[in-house]
Amino acid sequence: MRDGRPRVHVDANVILRLLLGEPEEQAVAAEALFQRAAAGNHTIVLHPAVLAEVIYVLSSPRVASWARADVVSVLRSVCMLAGVEVADRDIVLDALRMFAATRLDWVDCLLLSYTPTMPVYTFDDTMLKADGTALP
Repeated sequence: MRDGRPRVHVDANVILRLLLGEPEEQAVAAEALFQRAAAGNHTIVLHPAVLAEVIYVLSSPRVASWARADVVSVLRSVCMLAGVEVADRDIVLDALRMFAATRLDWVDCLLLSYTPTMPVYTFDDTMLKADGTALP
């Protein structure tokens, strides 16, 4: 409790219920959890690993099939909600920007955002074009 409020983690399915609105009973419970955080009852902590699962589900053609820009827009909004703390928020926001602007996977965007001054070795051509480093 950094500011006296309890801190809670949420799993990806809580965020997905909030965003997708179904099943309705769970969506209502997820919304209430975020409203209580906004009211100062607790702080919701989001981790980049949880966001990875949310991004996968939302952008997957087999599941929600959202456009990258829509995924980024809504997750940026969730990250900025009152009562929400994002682990490494600036890095996550930079990775979201990169995810919207490229065809890179979320993990690649996150890795490049975490290490802008250090090489990220890869064999992935798409990542090489986005500042990844080929093995010498």
